[in-house]
Amino acid sequence: MNISIIGGGPSGIFLSILIKKANPDWSVRIFERNDRVGKKLLATGNGRCNYTNEKLDDTNFHSENITFPMKVIEKFDNFDTMEYLKTIGIYPIVEKEGRVYPLSLQGSSVLDLLRIEMERLGVEIILNEKINKTIKKDNKFLLYGLKKYESDILVIATGGLAMPSSGSDGIGYRLAKEFGHNIIDQYPTIVQLESNFDKMKSLKGVRIDTDASLYVEGEKISTKSGDVLFTDYGLSGPAILDLSRLAIQALKRDKNVEIGVNIVGISTDEIQSMIEDRVKNLEGIDATSFFIGIINKKLIQSVLNVVQFQLDEKIVSIYHDEKLSKAIINALSDFRFKITGYKGFGNAQSTIGGVDTVEVYEHSLESKFVEGLYFIGEVLDVDGDCGGYNLQWAWSSAFVAGSNIKNKGR
Repeated sequence: MNISIIGGGPSGIFLSILIKKANPDWSVRIFERNDRVGKKLLATGNGRCNYTNEKLDDTNFHSENITFPMKVIEKFDNFDTMEYLKTIGIYPIVEKEGRVYPLSLQGSSVLDLLRIEMERLGVEIILNEKINKTIKKDNKFLLYGLKKYESDILVIATGGLAMPSSGSDGIGYRLAKEFGHNIIDQYPTIVQLESNFDKMKSLKGVRIDTDASLYVEGEKISTKSGDVLFTDYGLSGPAILDLSRLAIQALKRDKNVEIGVNIVGISTDEIQSMIEDRVKNLEGIDATSFFIGIINKKLIQSVLNVVQFQLDEKIVSIYHDEKLSKAIINALSDFRFKITGYKGFGNAQSTIGGVDTVEVYEHSLESKFVEGLYFIGEVLDVDGDCGGYNLQWAWSSAFVAGSNIKNKGR
């Protein structure tokens, strides 16, 4: 049996190991357009490889076919992943918010161990080979790149459009379409958001560990916790990346989108109590000095502008003006930034959209149209939240496809 996998990313690598281990006498080949496999794996988790998450449920995965992701994940979940990867030498360490990393905290060690396992098993890796065309003829798949190849089983594991520097260019969508599959429109996700806030450039470099909330047409849709990073173009950081999917979907519908940031990093009640104490203890101090020690100095002018409070006014006026006091508390606990756009696929960690999952069997990820054709990983219309969930989808989808493929021909 001859198995061809187009794409040497996490899902393709893992699938090759699973199939070759179960069927040592089979020919298993990976076609990779780059000069090495696993390039995207090295970029995850800031180079440390956040390869799954200890906390996992159906809210962490997204698809037009809502129930599809978890039906696959449940067959090989986060704990299965950690246990299996231990067998090839990858031991986990769990950090903040359940994020799982290799004990070495080096993404390169994960890739090295996966490559060692592929070499040990005898997986054939064909580098610098971009497959541009595939057809099925006489029960065989024909693959066309620099050379022509023949295969019994074809797996498309080409990824999406995110991180084009890793080689992702959407070729898998075209190959799938040529086999008759519908492709759900693609957008970047887990990506920075752009704002037209007039003081944005002056806030560049400010970082707060806090809560950020997404508002669509004034209604709070979601709140996420984590670092928020202010940039010259808008907002970044884990909390913002977590909100980006919903924000982008709302922008695509021409909705008014805002992000509210708690710029102090403590609860609204704690902010109110602190303001009351400072008014009593610092009576007569000027407005600018009043906020020193509460928030980053770069934010002070922006807060004063929002509440229409002059720099040279004395803070005692807050004590006698309940409306002004509430405005300051609101500005500190929920400072609003109008979102006008988002960064592109070059900055994104994942892709919304892809091969329509209605057209593949959930128990195998085999095409419903073409026998022997499989799709795994990001090329499918499934994307996960920030925090190791997209890599979990890679492992899970590879396992489900591999479990079906390895029994072919028996």
